Amino acid sequence: MFKTFLSRKFFSLLLSSTIGQLVITVLTLSDSMIAGVMLGEDAVAAICLVVPAYSLAGFWGCLVALGVPIIYNRAMGEFDKKKADRCFAFGLFMSLLMGVILFVTFMVIGDAYLRFYEPSSIVFGAAKDYFFWYKFTFLLLPLYTLMYVMVLADGDETLSMVSGIVQIVGNIVCSIVLVKFIGIAGIGLGSFIGTAAAILVSFAHLLRQGNSLKLGFYFSFRWLVDVVKYSAVDAGSYLFLACFIAVMNRFITFAYGPEMLVLGAIVLFIKEIQILFDGVGESFTPLMNIYLGEESYDAVKKCYRLSRNTAVAEGLALTLLLLLLAPYVVKLYDISDPSMYFYAVGGARIEVLGLVFLSLLYLLSSYYLLIDKIKLGFMMSALRDVLVVTPVCVILGYFFGVYGMFAGVAVSPALAYVISVLYIRIRYGAENYPLLLADKLKGFKHKFYELKLDPASIVKTQQQAEKFLCENGVDRKIVSKVKLLIEDIYMLIYEKNGADKAVYAECTVIIRETGVQIITKDDGILFDLSSDDVIAGSIVEFMVSGYMEKLKENKKYLTTMSYNRNTFKVNNEVRV
Repeated sequence: MFKTFLSRKFFSLLLSSTIGQLVITVLTLSDSMIAGVMLGEDAVAAICLVVPAYSLAGFWGCLVALGVPIIYNRAMGEFDKKKADRCFAFGLFMSLLMGVILFVTFMVIGDAYLRFYEPSSIVFGAAKDYFFWYKFTFLLLPLYTLMYVMVLADGDETLSMVSGIVQIVGNIVCSIVLVKFIGIAGIGLGSFIGTAAAILVSFAHLLRQGNSLKLGFYFSFRWLVDVVKYSAVDAGSYLFLACFIAVMNRFITFAYGPEMLVLGAIVLFIKEIQILFDGVGESFTPLMNIYLGEESYDAVKKCYRLSRNTAVAEGLALTLLLLLLAPYVVKLYDISDPSMYFYAVGGARIEVLGLVFLSLLYLLSSYYLLIDKIKLGFMMSALRDVLVVTPVCVILGYFFGVYGMFAGVAVSPALAYVISVLYIRIRYGAENYPLLLADKLKGFKHKFYELKLDPASIVKTQQQAEKFLCENGVDRKIVSKVKLLIEDIYMLIYEKNGADKAVYAECTVIIRETGVQIITKDDGILFDLSSDDVIAGSIVEFMVSGYMEKLKENKKYLTTMSYNRNTFKVNNEVRV
């Protein structure tokens, strides 16, 4: 599993991104569960009323944050550091501005929003107390989202994971302590404290070696359009979730009565859990952006296959886990009525049967966002989260009762997946599904190699590159220069790190009209291979230093996601 540079980086990012998505889930689910255990059913119903507002705030916060790392990593992939710095500065400005807008908005309309659901006076009072402190969480939510995704995009998955853990633990511990003193308002305050602590942890990344994020403030309407465009797909999930939960809350009170509103918490549980699947998309996003920027399409294919297999495995694992744990999950909501408890357990088990298809839909929508198929990704998100599931749940729930409603949650992902796949195959061609790279690959010649550095693997990669270039008619002199570069560059990396340290690397060889481009990556110690000032302490260093001096402007080094990344170009008319 962890045998290549790509897989090691992907699974490292997956752990951090999954914990980050878990934060989003836990922030709402833990509040409901703490309320159920310590305060009772009315408190759970009160929190259910606030959840759509949280999802709506999440939508606006993500709309100005989630597109930032996509543009940032693409700029880094193109070795454009100035553009990347401006991108992060823009994200900081907009996340702070959006936090203030959300806070003021919900301060003004908060009571009117809660009255829309026509809750009982007890539930309304509890929801109002909880909502007061949650508005302060809305103030910080855009900034937390930005810092989390940017720290992850910059390759610091460990700190990103720590930040997520701090928010989860801080939220739960503070909520449990404070609820004893100020009731349900303490749960809202606990969420605010956890989010604030997580932001402080994220900013510690700016002090670490290898950090490429630079503080600043920047704004332009062109950047706003670009960021919103790339944020729309993932941010839309929060908007769609808010719409779905709002409709289901109204439907439950209309069809089954206000006393059944607690079942909305069970529906919400599965819809919140599904956000975990976005961790796979979040893991491959920085990697995919780099590969797309480099035009390393073989690497894109490998990254997608790895992500797809992971998405299916996650879906199956979570399905089996929740089938077993459903009774224990329901108990956390303190549902005392036996018939209601029976409905809740059965409904939870029915709902989870569609999780594999949900996972695949998250993967596809994330990928299409990266290749600028924004409308396609947005359509898939809408089908997944609101356009299919809402009418299916309402129709089945109306005609077949409570279990029909839960069955709607289960069958909707499969239906949305089938609709999406059929549309893509018809619209773009069956041979072009799912990556839509056929046009880019026409006449484009390149190879992607993965290796664990040692003399044998370096020689093997060198020989494979030689065979590829010769088969495509590249001049023998150019082939010889490329061979020497590959051998000496990777031998120098191997030498710098020592034979006892496992270093994983990648090599992309691209045949351009004007020459051959070589792109290298490695996870060894950070040092600039392209520098002319390298002191030759060995024969290999002497050779590489000589190459770098002659390559002149045809070389670049950029620390990307905390690893070494170089590009070299051997021009047809230039001698090295």
